[in-house]
Amino acid sequence: YSFNLNKKEKKLALKSALSIKVTEDKIVIIDTFEIKSFKTKELHSNLKQFNYKSALFIHSENGINNNFKLASSNLPKVSILNQKGINVKDLISFDKIFFEQKSIDEITLRLS
Repeated sequence: YSFNLNKKEKKLALKSALSIKVTEDKIVIIDTFEIKSFKTKELHSNLKQFNYKSALFIHSENGINNNFKLASSNLPKVSILNQKGINVKDLISFDKIFFEQKSIDEITLRLS
């Protein structure tokens, strides 16, 4: 059994999920996800200040730094997602959402 949603309904659901996260102060915007080292320990110490239970990192079309990808792969409850793959389920299920600045512009274009 499957259920189809219209494009307008999908956009509206995504907008409302984003607005809920904004009102709860669960969205963090970062310039870039570039880090110098691929060590998980260093990334974990940098992310401790955000006090998160689970985190979703949404990057732009340009891709993501390979060091960041390697360091975050061993962190529990941390995922990386391209801005094209953003969906309501992921926005709701993760505690904090980290956006790359360029991805915000691309998402804004897509949802307007």
